Amino acid sequence: MLNRKFTTFNSRTNHSRDVVAHMRTGILFILLAMIFNSVNGQNLNGKWILKDIDSGNDKKGYPGFQLLEVKDSIAEFYTNFSLEKQAPSLKVLENEILTSNNEKFAKYKVVNDNHLKLFVDGKANRKDAIFECDFYRLEPTITTLKKENIEKLTFVIIENERESEFVFNKELWDKERLELFKRKEGEKKMIEQIDSTFFISMYSNGKRDVSIPIKEVTTEFLKLYAIPTGPMGMIAYRKE
Repeated sequence: MLNRKFTTFNSRTNHSRDVVAHMRTGILFILLAMIFNSVNGQNLNGKWILKDIDSGNDKKGYPGFQLLEVKDSIAEFYTNFSLEKQAPSLKVLENEILTSNNEKFAKYKVVNDNHLKLFVDGKANRKDAIFECDFYRLEPTITTLKKENIEKLTFVIIENERESEFVFNKELWDKERLELFKRKEGEKKMIEQIDSTFFISMYSNGKRDVSIPIKEVTTEFLKLYAIPTGPMGMIAYRKE
């Protein structure tokens, strides 16, 4: 009888140990998964807009609209505002991004939660160079206004003692200038949108030159950020 009780006790003890070991294994797996995800994109999840590129010659350049979207360990790279997929997906590893063929696309460094640097190998002046690409997290525009409300407003911004107006959906060249340069379209500023983020897009000759995200807009002011080759932020005020 004692031996049976002892055998039963040992069986229960062994079962309890198995349960504890299984729980520990499960917890360890969860922790490892959390660590893996944080390394491989959890903190990078979202859309990132290119501000500018530095090729090491102390000059900032802007090749046009570029956006990086990260979802866990997969990234999409867009060069069109409509975000149409034009290339295979990228793989996000620890400090490195690879192509679908496992070739190096870029190395990266997380500067902070909203600033990501990509280091891309290339050539400048026929010499090997590393291009530093500054991407900033795309965030929803803070506003209570709808797109059509913003388009009706005019804002003024002062830079280097020069005043510039933001008037939307209006041809900025007069008829004489269009005829002189034999163009159907001159320059125009438009309000455009990706998800919940509004942009001021500047067009020349019918083509988008630059799209600047709007951080916040009210009926009194408009804040821009991640301005290509310019300051990190600027404020324009409504024109009376």
